[in-house]
Amino acid sequence: MQTEKSPMSRLISTPRPKRNRLSEQVAEQITADLIRRGLKPGDRLETEPELVEQYDVSRSVIREAGRILDERGLVDIRPGRGMVVAAFDGSGISRQYALMLELTDGTFRQLMEMRLVMEVGMTELAALNHTEADAALIRETITAYGTAGADQEKALEWDLAFHRALAIASGNPFFVHSVEPINEYLRRTYKSSLGYVAEQHATLQEHTAIAEAIFSRDSTKAAAMTRAHLERVLAASEHLTTSKESTS
Repeated sequence: MQTEKSPMSRLISTPRPKRNRLSEQVAEQITADLIRRGLKPGDRLETEPELVEQYDVSRSVIREAGRILDERGLVDIRPGRGMVVAAFDGSGISRQYALMLELTDGTFRQLMEMRLVMEVGMTELAALNHTEADAALIRETITAYGTAGADQEKALEWDLAFHRALAIASGNPFFVHSVEPINEYLRRTYKSSLGYVAEQHATLQEHTAIAEAIFSRDSTKAAAMTRAHLERVLAASEHLTTSKESTS
């Protein structure tokens, strides 16, 4: 008989499997050195033999440290090139969101609730902090979304680009890194959605209202328009997550 978890047990995370302690330490040292040296995405780290000599450890420790850094999304391991600094795109977080929805009690609606709370505040900042370049990017996404018509894939990309543009306009890079994994999950969900096209007209109107409030630097109205938009998406969540395959 399965026993129900107590409230306290929900607050205590399950311990991760133990790794080689030395590999973890080397991974941390490589990370610190990478930051200190100001390495950028695409920059190549030293070869495996050079890292062995630099950190005075075995090849197996360097390889395990590389796997740790790869899992963290800090490096890409490429055959013939070794470790290369990765561009952070939030894909690792996106995979975690997907697993949470599929393997635990998390739901699409709960993910959208988190998005609502986050983006309302994000849009307030966008109204206060946006530049002319930010405004031009937001306008571009709205115009392109409006001309996408029945091309669901094109419309979806400009829809998600609008929310990313708002994150950029906030002036806070943490919002950009938070929006990216949510966008990636929505890209996969909406691509096969039966109801996405039916919601496009409302989305265009709401995006336009949000943008106008941002351009007038009315943070209160921008937040209210964003809340209204995402609450409408929340209300339509069951419709939006019904796939074409499930009705065929």
